[in-house]
Amino acid sequence: MVKIKDTLKISTYACALTGYASVIQHVEKATALLFAGLLILAAGLDSRRPSPLPFKPPRWLLNACSVGILGFFFSRISATYLIEPILNALLLLVAVKLLEEKRPRDYMQVYLLCMFLLVGSSLLSLSAVFLVYFFLLVTLATFSLLLLAYFSQSEDLILTWDNVLKLARHALLISGIALPLTAVFFIILPRTSYPLLNFLQKREVSRTGFTDTVTLGQVSEIQENNQVVLRAEMPRVEERDLYWRGIVMDTFDGSAWSVGKTFKWGTALNPPAGDPVHQTVYLEPYGNRYLFALDKPVHIVAGGARRSQDATYTLRAPLERRIKYTAVSVLSPFLPDPSTEASHYLQLPPGFSPRVEKLVGALKKAAPGDQWVGALQRIFTGGDYQYSLQSLPVSENPLEDFLFVQKRGNCEYFASALAAMLRAGGIPSRVVGGYKGGFYNRAGGYYLVLQSNAHVWVEAYLKDGWLRLDPTPPLHEGLPAGGARDSSMQLKLAMDTVNYYWNRLVITYDLSRQMALLEWLRSSLEKPAITSWKPTLNKRSLLHYAGFPLLCLLACFCLYRFLTERKKPLDRIAARFTRKMAAHGYQKGKAEGLEEFVARIEEEPLREKAQRFVEDFEAIYYGDREATRHSLSRLRNRMREF
Repeated sequence: MVKIKDTLKISTYACALTGYASVIQHVEKATALLFAGLLILAAGLDSRRPSPLPFKPPRWLLNACSVGILGFFFSRISATYLIEPILNALLLLVAVKLLEEKRPRDYMQVYLLCMFLLVGSSLLSLSAVFLVYFFLLVTLATFSLLLLAYFSQSEDLILTWDNVLKLARHALLISGIALPLTAVFFIILPRTSYPLLNFLQKREVSRTGFTDTVTLGQVSEIQENNQVVLRAEMPRVEERDLYWRGIVMDTFDGSAWSVGKTFKWGTALNPPAGDPVHQTVYLEPYGNRYLFALDKPVHIVAGGARRSQDATYTLRAPLERRIKYTAVSVLSPFLPDPSTEASHYLQLPPGFSPRVEKLVGALKKAAPGDQWVGALQRIFTGGDYQYSLQSLPVSENPLEDFLFVQKRGNCEYFASALAAMLRAGGIPSRVVGGYKGGFYNRAGGYYLVLQSNAHVWVEAYLKDGWLRLDPTPPLHEGLPAGGARDSSMQLKLAMDTVNYYWNRLVITYDLSRQMALLEWLRSSLEKPAITSWKPTLNKRSLLHYAGFPLLCLLACFCLYRFLTERKKPLDRIAARFTRKMAAHGYQKGKAEGLEEFVARIEEEPLREKAQRFVEDFEAIYYGDREATRHSLSRLRNRMREF
């Protein structure tokens, strides 16, 4: 037995905790701690234990606190800080409502505020965990509303645990039906090409090592960052081809590379020879304009994307929201460009290191023609140089310090040294920034690229065009291979599959995809003949659209059947008793009572043991006594006697 008042309070606190969990990463730390403290205080006031306060806070005082909270946080609202103050205010209002002497309308207000918290969190970060919070909060709120309907009739009502479980089953059934229906409405309701509430969403920017200027040693911290930068849906390729092109830097001042030459946007590119690879890229917001694709990209379709002569693609404004675009790349080490101005790519800072020029001259004498380029690259990849993210060379001439003193550094030092030495030897060169490697997710059919994959390499202009050269040693930490081999990365890929499909099916579901689905349905209805029916969507796409809501509905139905058909402890013990009697040759009839059944037993010892069991069983079952652990154990011991 349990009081409905206590059950309602517990479910209400569970709703408050769910709303709190959905926004804890978005509210201020002081607000989160204050809410936790007020929640504990409210729970103490509502419990049967001695109150932590000498008196219950009057309603007028709590209402005054609510007005003060609203005034304080609404005064902090600005164009760039809009949603967070509202969430802070809503969270504290929930705590204040919990402190009040709660009436039915107060409970309703708590549930409504919790829903507003969840909706507000979706404006800041709509990740896959939102679905978990949504289902949990809807289920808890539905269960609480069912309790509230009885509570409003009688506040002193006593419920049995069977009644509580029955209400929980109904709440779960309602939520289980609501979620698939919500998914169906999400698919079929008309969508606009521009989200109306897009201005409310927070601009998300991740840490990135890619700017128009890259200084030696700057990427070292980024290469220890495991944030996701992009996901590329595409077939698997060889690891040696996993170079994701982003930035081309052509100006060197001795310690930093930058974008100096201004190209004509939209210029035609001579496509290199090689195998084309089609990619669908989901790029996370990172605060810059560059788009990434496999080297060498020949075509990228993204809203407002511009192509330059050096095969880089940029947006007109920095990327501050997750976007999706398609790209076509040709897997080739060469990029033809007959219009290249070679003199621009031979620039070196005034007074460039004589020691470096002397080393380059010695290499050119030892290897005729362009063969010295390969010899130069082998110095880094097969010599005494080591890759490291720690203790990087920092001096007035970091490049010379790297080459002749420390001989250790990250990819920036290797690429900068090679490009500068090529220019000193009369070969045009430039530094390319992007990512190298990635982890292939077989379940989703996409590559997962992290910030730790950040990399720079070199392009040298030879007779066939720009040739990619990577002087960084191939085996080192920070540049993962194309496939995951350790258990931790396998787990990360499995968890990321959920985020990938969430982004693909929910976040990027727009008007064009809705129209494609409607077109597929229309064409299907126009072609009723099964033999000639050829849907425009493949099986995977159909599974994406219909499989998820059907799977949710099936899971909720199975869970509901499990809860509704689960036998009570006494029913399970009675069923076990009849099975034991059947093993002795006595089968109980469906309409036969236990006493009538036991009276038919011919063996007197067995009948006496069975009679003792039935007496204890009926004393609990018909005496309306609660089946305690002790009484159930007693019945099981009775059965062990026969």
